[in-house]
Amino acid sequence: MATIKDIADRAGVSSATVSRVLNYDQSLNVTEETRRKIFQVANELQYAKVHRKQPQQKRIAIVQWVDEADELSDLYYLSIRMGVEEAAAEEGYSVIRLFHSFGANELKNVAGIVAIGKFGDHQLKELKGYRLPLVIIDDDVLGRDIDCVVSDFAGAVTQVVDFFISHHLERIGMLRGVEKTSEGNEWADSRPRVFTTALKKLGLYHPEWVFDGAFNPTSGEEMMDTALAQLDDHLPQAFFATSDALAIGALKSLRRADIAVPQRVALIGFNDISIAKYLEPPLTTVHVDTEAMGHQAFARLSQLIESSEPVLAQRLTLATHLIIRDTTPR
Repeated sequence: MATIKDIADRAGVSSATVSRVLNYDQSLNVTEETRRKIFQVANELQYAKVHRKQPQQKRIAIVQWVDEADELSDLYYLSIRMGVEEAAAEEGYSVIRLFHSFGANELKNVAGIVAIGKFGDHQLKELKGYRLPLVIIDDDVLGRDIDCVVSDFAGAVTQVVDFFISHHLERIGMLRGVEKTSEGNEWADSRPRVFTTALKKLGLYHPEWVFDGAFNPTSGEEMMDTALAQLDDHLPQAFFATSDALAIGALKSLRRADIAVPQRVALIGFNDISIAKYLEPPLTTVHVDTEAMGHQAFARLSQLIESSEPVLAQRLTLATHLIIRDTTPR
């Protein structure tokens, strides 16, 4: 069994730091990168804390729609899960983690479920079928009578378009990540729709400036390579990337082509992952408070667990805001 010392040796920090991070000590002053590294190593070593609480301690299940390897490569979903676990620990709940698949055996003796991601119709029906308190994070499933926590994607994209227009950047393209549900169907992302509608109202929409791909840096790089090859001198003045991962790849492509950012091409990402501010140049992006999403989801789940009466489903939408850095004009 892995120990705190094993994690400390692998992460290059002290055992005391590991212990305090894993116990969500908010008084500890460490960087977000160090905190994430410790959780990543703990996951890789399959570390399990020994709970010294009484056997009757309540526990919840956290179900991720991605598998464990994908979660570690996508800080967005990892950060949401960490937010849920932190809030649960503060209230004395233990947690079991389930990745991509789940079943009745794994969900025995849990008080409720937090499910993170885009689950298909079959899996949503299966989750509801366990008749346990249930909250979904990152997908609007209120229409299915399921509690959910989402971010204000529509408001965020409106901020992005307004920012570009206010800086006289009217030739705007988009790098669109395509995401699929757990059952392989394309997820209806509202961001491209809002972007398209806003530009059409202004008479500025050009479909030839929209490029599709997977949500990863390699895809972002390939999309921008394609844009450079196809558009040449007609390259837009600005691009909105629907994730920071796409923006990271796009920046690599632009640097290789000696395209000045933001002087020739401005770029805005989405999510504000921890490395966004350390890119060269630092990335302007929409900040999504993933930790708060996790906290609020657990708070709602706790209400559902404690309620003795049926409760109407709710959708909680958290605000986003634009973080201005150096890939756009100031």
